[in-house]
Amino acid sequence: MMNSNIIIRQAQSKDIESIVRIKVAGWQNAYKGIIDDEYLMSMSVSELFNAIKSYSLDTIFVVENEGEIIAFCRFYDYDKPVYEDEEIDCEIREIYVKPDMKRMCIGSNLFAHTTNYFQQKDKKKLYLGCFKDNHTARKFYEKMGGVAQVGKDLEIGEKHYPTVSYIYDLSK
Repeated sequence: MMNSNIIIRQAQSKDIESIVRIKVAGWQNAYKGIIDDEYLMSMSVSELFNAIKSYSLDTIFVVENEGEIIAFCRFYDYDKPVYEDEEIDCEIREIYVKPDMKRMCIGSNLFAHTTNYFQQKDKKKLYLGCFKDNHTARKFYEKMGGVAQVGKDLEIGEKHYPTVSYIYDLSK
């Protein structure tokens, strides 16, 4: 049960295992029926641990509730253009909430915290990519103010999956 004392903070090395577990559970829950089941079931906490351990913890916010990490957001802060739209200067790369804690405003609060962080840094436009068939996430991203654009295919395993890009105007 979540209390009202949730904390959103910068990730620490002690959070890595929780982040990995949330990511694996998030993929297996959110992408069931979207991504090949065999790939999803082959995901392993131990295999992802080293990859996530290599991420800069400065680019990850976590949500903590009574000492338990229940969500995370990994982001990029660009100092030069990386997309065709040169005003895109930041990105939410991943945002996941423990599957049993969805629909409790945790994701909304984490999203708002992250966009507020970028607004304080005078960022102009935020990019976020999403699988085209992930209708639940797409509703959330649109509710958060994202404008959908055609994305590119993302290759996972040996299969290609269409994506949608969301752009957020942070100057509003």
